[in-house]
Formats: sequence, C-alpha cells, structure tokens
Amino acid sequence: MNFKRLLALILALVMIFTLVGCGKDENPQVSDESTTEEIVEDAVEDITDNIKDTDETEATDENEESTTEIEDEEITSGESDEEKPLSNDPVEWSKEQIVEEYKKAANASHKDTKTKHEVLIKDISVNNGQFEGFFDFIMSIMSKFLEKNTEDKDGITGGYNDLTADDVKSAKAYKVDDKIAIELVMKDQVSGMKEPANSGSVGHAITTVGDISDVVNQFKDLGLPLELNEKATKIYYTNPTVKVLIDDGKIVNGTWKYTVEIRMDDYKAFGKDVKTTSIIMDNILTVNGGFKK
Repeated sequence: MNFKRLLALILALVMIFTLVGCGKDENPQVSDESTTEEIVEDAVEDITDNIKDTDETEATDENEESTTEIEDEEITSGESDEEKPLSNDPVEWSKEQIVEEYKKAANASHKDTKTKHEVLIKDISVNNGQFEGFFDFIMSIMSKFLEKNTEDKDGITGGYNDLTADDVKSAKAYKVDDKIAIELVMKDQVSGMKEPANSGSVGHAITTVGDISDVVNQFKDLGLPLELNEKATKIYYTNPTVKVLIDDGKIVNGTWKYTVEIRMDDYKAFGKDVKTTSIIMDNILTVNGGFKK
C-alpha cells in the first residue's frame, strides 16, 4: 500500500473516532467489541475506497531517469579517498567508497527488482494519551488490514543518486562468501509537512513520507475537514538503516528501515481544536526476504 495513502487512512480514522465517534467523552469505553470492530472495519473499507493514491512514484521516476549517471560519470564526492584504488578487501573501503559502491549496485539493480513494503503501527496518541485504550483496539484492526494489503513495489527504494557520505552516520562493508555486504546507518532526519520524499539523509537512502499537504487536500474533497498547522507539524525519522548483499554488482538481498513519528500539534479537525496527535510507525522495505548474514 502507498505510504501516504496509509497515512491518510490512519488520520481519517483518528479524526472520525476521537472527534465524532467519541464525542465529548474523554475516557471512552468499548462496550461491544464485535459491534465496534464491524464499525471500524467498515470505515476502513469506505475510506480506503475513496482516498486516491498519492504520487509516491517520484523517487522511482527520478532514479530511472538517472540510472546511468553513476555508471557514466566520474565519481566526484570524497575526492581524496576516491583517488585511491578500490581495495579487493571491502573492509578497507572508506565511507565515501562504500556509499559509491552502494549507489552503483542500486542503479544496476533498479529495473529488475521488486521491493516488499511493510508498515507496522506502533502507537497512536491523541492529546497525550486521551483515547489510549480505544486506539489500542483500532491499531489491532489496522494491523490486520495492512497484512492483507501489502504490495510489492518496482525498483530500489530511495533517491540514492543524491546520496553522499555526509548523509551517513557510519558505514561498513565486508565479504560474505563471494558476495559483498554493505551496512549504512543514516543520520536521523526531521522534516516539515511539505518536503519531498527524496529530500534529506533518509530520503536519499530510503524515501520518506514526503509532502503530506495533498493528503489534507483530499480530506476536504471527502468532507473530512482537516486544518494542519504547518509550523507545528513535524515528521521525525529515527534509526534509519540500509543493509544489502551485493553479488556481481547487483543487490540480491536488502533491508531498508526506520521508525517514523508524525506529530501534529495545535490543529483543527471538524472545526475542533486538537492539542496534539502522534502516530509512530516502523517502515520496512525488503528485497528477496531482506538482508541476512
């Protein structure tokens, strides 16, 4: 499922069930779980049917257009390190060299690769836990829904052609039998609500949620008024990692993941003031079952 489409679905459920379904009750109780589950599942289906797929193909398109850039052009970053010949032992590679070898492999693999996308909801909180028990219930249903709607995506994730050693906190490469493993720990990233999916350290390596203003616009079309405070809406990406196994210059296994918190403060939904909403998810992408040592 498209990441931003998922976000739109979660936000719609948050609004509907905290501000409409729960009304003014600050400590709502689920009296009939079977009835409530049916209501939530029906809402999930209705909202999913009406939310349009947002454009998450920008990263893929940009990478396809520039697939040959790394192959055809001389490497320009980290000049002093790249003037050195590449050692046969990847353990001796510099961070700059590791990044460039990753980019070459990503380009070589992009057109022939299928990537599995999985999103795990870890926590939903409105007004610092006001509806905590109710969202535990919704999260269970959402998890089932996500399992049924997991889809493969074409290509290697991320705006990797813009990736540089400055985006990387640490990097290592080593041999696994006759293959080469590369592990990158990216720098954490904080984005606003209108930043492109390929921007920043995490966007370059993995892809972010991207510009979510189009999600807000869709809500207006669906009759779900949402007015986010742009200055008070932040997206936090933590623990971003890339782990791939390369054989004959191509990525044969890989795992890209991070934890993302979408935090919206001081906004309006259905004309009502909401102090804060936090949605925390694990975003995981894998190729051929993921990276395995």
